[in-house]
Amino acid sequence: MAIITISRQMGSLGDEIAKAVADKLNYDFIDKPEIAKALADYGLRVHENFDEKGLSFWESFSHQKKRLLYLIKVVLSDFAKKGNVVIYGWGAQILFKDLPGVLRDRIIAPFEVRTRRLVEQKGYKERDAEKILRKSDRDSAGFISSFFKYDWEDKDLYDLIINTNTISVDTGVGLIINTLDAHEFKVRSEETTEKLTDLSLQYKLEAVLEEFPKVVWVNVSVDRGIVDLSGSADSAQSIKECEDALSKVEGVVSVNNRLYVMEDAE
Repeated sequence: MAIITISRQMGSLGDEIAKAVADKLNYDFIDKPEIAKALADYGLRVHENFDEKGLSFWESFSHQKKRLLYLIKVVLSDFAKKGNVVIYGWGAQILFKDLPGVLRDRIIAPFEVRTRRLVEQKGYKERDAEKILRKSDRDSAGFISSFFKYDWEDKDLYDLIINTNTISVDTGVGLIINTLDAHEFKVRSEETTEKLTDLSLQYKLEAVLEEFPKVVWVNVSVDRGIVDLSGSADSAQSIKECEDALSKVEGVVSVNNRLYVMEDAE
């Protein structure tokens, strides 16, 4: 199995490269409409361009943003564990940064080159193209900062950075596919699938825990369906209700409940 994540600047030819890589490899292409549809299956309906909202927009939400983040993690993990996917945007380069065998790519180009492309391809006036690009860069960076607390341009988040100032779409596609064949990205598919299955379940459980405000501090981890739960709550009743809720989530084998009642909870 293989997982490719692609982050791009608007006007960098990232759209074209990402789609071409998926087509050439016959991989599933996971982009905004696919993610929006998957989120709707979890009862969350969002505009497919919501991830292009700026930092100030998202900082005005707290509880909603947390739940949304957990569900984004769930659907990305669900797509990834199927294997042979190209995940386009959405912070996947961060979410899977510690997962072996994931190739994380970034497509960039100089601002003036991207401006020229928008003028030539979209017919924008140069000044309008510059405004659109600045807003796109600012909003994409804001989404990553607000949800994942990372710098969108942090080079450590990527295995391969392609500058299309002089590199064509075909060359960029070739670079990604050739890199994917390197031994560093060859891993046992069973191991990766197992880790992604546990990750997806962990994120589902974290979303459930958001509905328990009286469990004030909690950490949850999953190993082959076995859940380890630690932290504190205001009462024994809250602890029991929390464990019961997690036990009902599909995929949970058992819950090792190490929650305790805070001494000053009364």
